[in-house]
Amino acid sequence: MRYLGIDGCKAGWVVWLLNGGTPSFQIVTSLSNIADVLTQSRALIDIPIGFSDSAQPDRLCDKAARKFLAPKRGSSVFPVPCKEAAYAETYQQACQINMEQLGKKLSKQTWYILPKVREVDALLRQYPKVMLRESHPEVVFKALNKQPLSHSKKTIEGREERLTILNHYCPEWISVLTDSIEQTKRSEAQPDDLIDAFALMFIASKWLQLSTLPETKASLDNEIVYWQAN
Repeated sequence: MRYLGIDGCKAGWVVWLLNGGTPSFQIVTSLSNIADVLTQSRALIDIPIGFSDSAQPDRLCDKAARKFLAPKRGSSVFPVPCKEAAYAETYQQACQINMEQLGKKLSKQTWYILPKVREVDALLRQYPKVMLRESHPEVVFKALNKQPLSHSKKTIEGREERLTILNHYCPEWISVLTDSIEQTKRSEAQPDDLIDAFALMFIASKWLQLSTLPETKASLDNEIVYWQAN
């Protein structure tokens, strides 16, 4: 079985692949570029799968993830808009639609990530049987570390903190990750993009042991998965 960890980046997507040996990575402009690989893999992605709606204005998995990451990193889990707002043509239109349906506007941060949300939505409609689940790197790292992290992933200290955690679990692979960070242009992907996608690939390899937020799993479009190390 092949395992994938996927995270968004400036150039498109960082994709780490584990296929029984040493992990490898690539940067793709579109998930359609790896559709064949996705249909034959178990994959985790750091992007919302599914949308909020009037019955659930804030997805249960997002609420559970914020609680899991509280008090420091809960804000890293942003509210997911309703589907109609996600497909709006302008930011103003999206805010109006979301306000009408969910009672709140969208942040600009949410607006800028919506093209990737729509891309995943389109992929899953075209390939409904693909084994793609939503995860969140901050949840993953807290679970691996068994306590909250001290530094933001955007800082040098935060990068070293996360590399140290990964080195504890897969020391034989860490040089592959650090080499990829050194060799990748910042105009294509940031170090935290590579680290986050790598972490998702690693826990994807624990597929049958993954836990979910919320604990009572509702559906694939309302869960965030992670691996609880013993």
